[in-house]
Amino acid sequence: MTYIMQLTMSVLKSTTTSVVAISGGTVDVSVHEKNLDGTLKELHRASGGPWGGTCVDNNFISWLTKLCGVKAMEKLKRGAMDDYLDLLREFENKKRTISLETSRFITFKMSAALKDFIEENDDGDLTSKIDEMNLKDDVKIQRDKLRVSADVARGWFKEPIDSTTEHINAILSEPEMTDVSTVLLVGGFAECHLVQEAIKNVVGNRTVFIPEEAGLAVLNGAVTFGHQPRIVASRCVRYTYGYKKKAPFDESKHPHEKMEVDSYGKQVVKGCFKKIVEIGTSVEVGKTINTPRSSMGKHGRSYFKIYASTERDPLFVTDPSCRLVGRLKLGHAPGETKEENKIEKYFTFGDTELMVSVKILKTGQVLTKVLDCL
Repeated sequence: MTYIMQLTMSVLKSTTTSVVAISGGTVDVSVHEKNLDGTLKELHRASGGPWGGTCVDNNFISWLTKLCGVKAMEKLKRGAMDDYLDLLREFENKKRTISLETSRFITFKMSAALKDFIEENDDGDLTSKIDEMNLKDDVKIQRDKLRVSADVARGWFKEPIDSTTEHINAILSEPEMTDVSTVLLVGGFAECHLVQEAIKNVVGNRTVFIPEEAGLAVLNGAVTFGHQPRIVASRCVRYTYGYKKKAPFDESKHPHEKMEVDSYGKQVVKGCFKKIVEIGTSVEVGKTINTPRSSMGKHGRSYFKIYASTERDPLFVTDPSCRLVGRLKLGHAPGETKEENKIEKYFTFGDTELMVSVKILKTGQVLTKVLDCL
C-alpha cells in the first residue's frame, strides 16, 4: 500500500480517512488518515486476496476451454502462441468496457489456428458444443468471430467482484471505520466499469475517486514514495512480533515436559513467545520500543531470535502460527552471574523494516540487525 501514498495525499484535503483499494492481480485494501502535518497514519493494515483482473482472465480462459476443448486450447498455447496472446490482449481491452448497462454481444476474433485445432479433435464442432452447453441464445459463431452475450461475459466477473466487495464491506463495517469518507481505486482492474459500479454500490454515500490512468497509479506512486519515504507516519503491523525467551516454569499454563533447569539453576520453560507488538497495532514509524532486561545464558554461544505470528497472543515460538524472521548472534556471555550478563533489547519499526538492537550492559557492546517485514 506504500505505492500509492502520494496519490492518497492529493485526494485527502483534510484529516478525513480513506479506504485505498488496489485491484490488479490481487486486491489489497487499507485505511489511512491524513495527519495535520500532512503525513499519513495507517488505521487498518493492508489485506485482501487474489480477486483482481487475473482472476477474471482465468475465468474467461476456463469458459473458452470448455467451449473449444482442452486439446484445442493446449495446441493453441503450444503451436500458435502469438494467436493466444492476441486473444488475451483483446480480452484485456474488452473487459474494461463491460458494464451493467451493456446489452450488446461482446465480439472476439477467432484465429484460424484455433478453428483448425478444434476441427482436428473428435469433440465435435463449435455449433454442437454451444448446443450442449445450452448457450444457443448467448453464443454465436459468425465466420472468424465469436460473439458472446453480455450476461455470459458478466459471469466471468462475479466471483472476484463478490469477494472484493464483501471484503471492503467487512472493513467498512468495523466500528473504527465509521469516519471513512473517501474510497480511492487504483490499479488496472479499477478501470473496469463493473468493478467501479459494484464498489460504488457497496460503499454507500462515500466518495469514490478513480484517477486518470488508474493502472499507472501504482507505478507512479512507487517512484514518488522512493523520494519521500517519510510520508507515512505510522503503520498497522501485519503480524504479532516477538522473541524467543525463557520464562519461569508455571505449572498452571506450561506443560510439565517443557520444564528444564537453566544454566543458573532455575526451573524454566524455554521457547516461550515474548510479544513485542500485536497484529493490527498502529506503530509510529521510527519509534523505538524497548523491553524488560534479561540475561544471556552463560554456557555456549547465545542467539537472540525474532518471530512473527498471525495470532494475537501465541504462547510458544513453536506454535503453528509462528515463523522465525531473523536472529542476532550475541556470542558468549561476558560474566558468570545473571546480573553480569544482563542485556537490553530495542525494536525500531521502519516503513518496511524492523531494526533489532541488543546492548550487552557489562561490555557496552551494541549488536544490530535489520529485518525485512514485507
